Amino acid sequence: MRNKILNVLKWVWFVAVILGAGYYFYKNYQKISVYLETISAWRIALSFVFLFLGKFALSDLTRLSLKKIDVDLDYKDALTITSVTQLGKYLPGGIWHVAGKFGIYKARKITTKKSTGAIIFENMWLLSSALVIGATCLLISSQDVLCDFNNVFCNSMTNRVIMIGLPILWVIALILVDYFIFKTKRYTIKDFLFLVVEMLVIWVSFGISFWLVFPLHSGFEMAITGAFSISWVAGYVAFFAPGGIGIREYLLTVILTAYFSSSEVATYATIHRLIWVIGEIILGAGSTLLFGIPMIAPEEETE
Repeated sequence: MRNKILNVLKWVWFVAVILGAGYYFYKNYQKISVYLETISAWRIALSFVFLFLGKFALSDLTRLSLKKIDVDLDYKDALTITSVTQLGKYLPGGIWHVAGKFGIYKARKITTKKSTGAIIFENMWLLSSALVIGATCLLISSQDVLCDFNNVFCNSMTNRVIMIGLPILWVIALILVDYFIFKTKRYTIKDFLFLVVEMLVIWVSFGISFWLVFPLHSGFEMAITGAFSISWVAGYVAFFAPGGIGIREYLLTVILTAYFSSSEVATYATIHRLIWVIGEIILGAGSTLLFGIPMIAPEEETE
């Protein structure tokens, strides 16, 4: 009964977002057409390029998370698994992207305990890095954005302390979690630095992909990058919104109205959502056609 209610809720939300977006675009067609004229084709193409770069780095987190549980995975397999299962986010039902990845791990005879650990670590890396990088970018760009949310951020000294301390605390937390959970498979310095750099690449690439749909030389690229990372987290954890549709766009509008009009942000966020979905479909279909769906490990195929 609970799952049925959740399914209905997701379908209702999905339909409501589509109808609401359609009505908004209908009422604001003239403004939106002006905004669309400011976006050049080459910036759209570059937006796709940086989106793919971020997705390629994100896929490698799957490989690294499995490495932590003593399971070796080729990068092409990690890319295919991630690209295919990510499409499950858009199904109004359960958390199919997670269930799909878990199912593939099970088919590869990875134990439930190890599969759960790998998925937890991958999502912990993603969510924590998005929050820290997003908040740091917003603090670097301007105090005013976060000041509107809470008065504590209106103090410049507080902002500096948070801006410097938050990334340091995040790195320490990653090291401590690794130290207390993994006894025999702890990070080497090289592996840890590679992981941190890869997470930076993910959110910087996604941020650049997003601000490329904004007008040339907007001057707020750092804020746009930070807003995207924060809003991605909100959309990701909103279980009732398939793919975070509606949630990500709403939070982007709330954060970035300090720099742009709400109609501008809503328009550019919707355009980037379209780019995002098309990019995920291309990656999912392309990796499947090239490599197939890796339900079993390569060594099993040769037996």
